[in-house]
Amino acid sequence: MPLTYLQFHLVFTLPVVVLLWYLRPNYPPHRRQRGAAGIAILIAIAFTYTTPWGSYMIQRGVWWYGEGVVLATALEIPLGEYVFFIMQTLIVGFYLYWRGFDPTYQSGDFALAPRLGGVGVGIAMLVGGLWLVVRDPSFLYLGGLIAWVGPVVALQWGVGGGYLVRNPRPWIEATVVPGVYLWIIDRFAIDRGLWIISEQYTVGIRPFGLPIEEALFFISAGVMTVTGLVLFEWVLDWNDQTGRLTDVIPGVR
Repeated sequence: MPLTYLQFHLVFTLPVVVLLWYLRPNYPPHRRQRGAAGIAILIAIAFTYTTPWGSYMIQRGVWWYGEGVVLATALEIPLGEYVFFIMQTLIVGFYLYWRGFDPTYQSGDFALAPRLGGVGVGIAMLVGGLWLVVRDPSFLYLGGLIAWVGPVVALQWGVGGGYLVRNPRPWIEATVVPGVYLWIIDRFAIDRGLWIISEQYTVGIRPFGLPIEEALFFISAGVMTVTGLVLFEWVLDWNDQTGRLTDVIPGVR
């Protein structure tokens, strides 16, 4: 009997979430509240931003699921995939808070060069990804992924590029370490036939047997989550020091 998508979560993602939650540091109450709020917001964004993209890719046949592994679907996306939105955000977020980061705003964090550079990279990703999509069917997954990530890169770096450049180690580490684990379990799932990646819509590069598009997906989703979390707290600390956000949005603290 094949492993179902929900059983996959019970074995490979839920235990990691529970372990990282158990190992969480004892942050002050305001950091715990902000961390919880940030993770909740990122989960909501993951549902909102990923669902249309994932539904389109599934309808185009970029990937599909093995016989009997899916319990139910909505908008062509299996229930287990929606659970993955939550679990990946929790794994990456809990790891980030376990390893720790300093969200303190410092003078110079609004430096123009890294912000403009990040916006430029994000726009280039959007345009370049769409160009790949129309160039050849084999680039559909890769180009669609790059185009999907581009606007988020532009937005996040346009806001806090200076901070991300000044304090890169936490968000890079919290992207890479969980990403490697997700690569491993994704490779296992593909080998077991839980989901199947189209050869027609991928470029055929498979480091360690994992399609390059899948490897880039988990890194991309992870970095968007991590930078979103660190920038969320950084913006709130900037507001603590300046009160400028409160002037625009009363009640923010």
